[in-house]
Amino acid sequence: MLYTVVPLERIYVDQNAKDSAIKSETEPEYKEVLLKHGRVVARRDGENYVVQKINSTNMSDYLNTDYAPGKVIKPLA
Repeated sequence: MLYTVVPLERIYVDQNAKDSAIKSETEPEYKEVLLKHGRVVARRDGENYVVQKINSTNMSDYLNTDYAPGKVIKPLA
């Protein structure tokens, strides 16, 4: 008998059955965009990137709608 709050699917996972190709398909690709006072972390969504979070020491960066979470940004070269 196993008493735990962790779902059984996470406990009884066959570690040998995991394939690196499956792992790469399920994990999203992230990119950091540097700002003057910090950085924006964006997740790849098709051809574009979606802002996930912002880390900055300048408070006005948090009010900038271009860096708002969920905002779609074009890929940079």
